[in-house]
Amino acid sequence: MHCGTTVGVHGILDRHPWLASGDQGELRASVLDLALVRADAHGWHAPYGWQTRAGKKLFRVPDRWLDCDKGGDWSGRNQIGELAWMRADVPEDARQPRLPVLPMTRTLVDALDRVGTVTFTALRACLPLQITAGDATDDLDDMREWFSLASPSVAVDIQVTVSAVLSRAWESPDEAARVRDAVQERLGAAAEAEIASSADISRMPGRARTRSPPEGARRTAHLVCHAREWTPDVAVWLVDVTGDALRATGHSAPVVVTVSSAAPTPGVSRTGGSGG
Repeated sequence: MHCGTTVGVHGILDRHPWLASGDQGELRASVLDLALVRADAHGWHAPYGWQTRAGKKLFRVPDRWLDCDKGGDWSGRNQIGELAWMRADVPEDARQPRLPVLPMTRTLVDALDRVGTVTFTALRACLPLQITAGDATDDLDDMREWFSLASPSVAVDIQVTVSAVLSRAWESPDEAARVRDAVQERLGAAAEAEIASSADISRMPGRARTRSPPEGARRTAHLVCHAREWTPDVAVWLVDVTGDALRATGHSAPVVVTVSSAAPTPGVSRTGGSGG
């Protein structure tokens, strides 16, 4: 098992009045546990496995995941923070082309939606690319067609940042452009990706740090994607596209991909740093 896939949902949570009092830590733990029960009912989550005579642990469906830690911060009021995060086990020998970013994100967002109104600002995912393999083309084609249904008259700027441990692959000054080209190929006409300018980077909103980023990770690529909408599902799509583009360009080390709304949220403050 590889306990290294982490997803964090960032934003502002305005809890329902009837849930605003009491121990927020106890409430958060209870709601996240309930959300995982729902995830299992949907077939998104593997609550247990079993061992062969040789001691190898097996799951009923090989591409499922098992949470190994979770949490979040619901204490801030009108503050952007990491509202909910989850770290999961993924079987190393499953070798699926996509990591379970979508079901993990939906589980967290569903939990947050049950307790209040969420202003979603960013999704951050730690992707252990070394345990993925296979062809995700069909999945990404379907996702692109889905998001192409949104109105083309709407333009939303979304920032996509890749943080990784520096390696020989990132020494080339053209590497970020190669990744951008691979991202654009997967986005098709549904969105447009470009290398972020220095002005884009300087106005990047601060975000709380995610759990357990790769040690020594530094920002290696920063893109601006012009999409048609901003939702958690769009953020998942851009994370999946970026992860697949990195694999296609020869990257197989863990990376952190952060997808965030480029526009600041008026009237709120932010907690935490940019997190690299």
